[in-house]
Amino acid sequence: MHTKPLSVSVIIPVYNEERVIANTLEQLAAITSQIKNAAFSIICVDDGSTDDTGKILQRITGIKLITHPSNRGYGAALKTGINSTNDDWIFIVDADNTYPLQQLEAMIDEASAHDMVIGSRGGKGISFYPHKRLARWILRKIVHVLTGIMVPDLNSGMRLFKKSLYNEFCHLLPMGFSFTTTLTVASLYSGYRIKFIPINYSHRTGSSNIRPVKDFFGFMLLIIRLASYFEPLSFFIPISVVLVIIGILRGIRDIFVVNSIGSLSVIICLMGLQFFFTGVIADVLVRRSNKK
Repeated sequence: MHTKPLSVSVIIPVYNEERVIANTLEQLAAITSQIKNAAFSIICVDDGSTDDTGKILQRITGIKLITHPSNRGYGAALKTGINSTNDDWIFIVDADNTYPLQQLEAMIDEASAHDMVIGSRGGKGISFYPHKRLARWILRKIVHVLTGIMVPDLNSGMRLFKKSLYNEFCHLLPMGFSFTTTLTVASLYSGYRIKFIPINYSHRTGSSNIRPVKDFFGFMLLIIRLASYFEPLSFFIPISVVLVIIGILRGIRDIFVVNSIGSLSVIICLMGLQFFFTGVIADVLVRRSNKK
């Protein structure tokens, strides 16, 4: 039975990649030309580069070039590219030559059975510094607790997904690096079919724009925000229970020590009740919103 080829837009956000962008696009053109079960268009979004990246991109044929007058962020560049296409599938990849583009065909082969296929990074390009490994584990563990799924790679920049998935969550997707994390967590909460494929991640050419400490706390707040958005009861009720228990234990301690219940015990219990009712109200609003 003949299957219609997938229509895929390759979106590449580019910022100050004059040293590698030509090589990345050359590899991509060679690889996509060999894949028979998909039709590709390549869209590069120059996110306000201050080096010669823009001039190099203007000389390259076979791509659609969109230019931001100033640097707006990774997520903003992806949104610009995705919004400019009508293809059914989106493939995003970084311009820095760190991702194995030859894995694209394997990802295309998985597309028919999944809504999103993600390249799960391993290899020499992954940092093995203890503090970075701990940060990655903490983020993955938070998502595991909230969704029940231990995700191997939350924010891989190499992934293939249906454009309809992007359309559903576009209002949640931020302008910065947490675009991919948001898309992963939102898709997990909504029960979409996600496939992780192990890939070898290489060392980056040039300096990274990632700020480890700031971005770690940003990712953590983002995951908590998404949890309260999709599953408010799962997020607020455990906090409520913990606070009420602490308040009761504090009250028991007060009775034995000062023969009365202190104001701090009452305040902690009231905070617990406040979290409980906030979760209930948020859950009602989410369910009502989903029915519309």
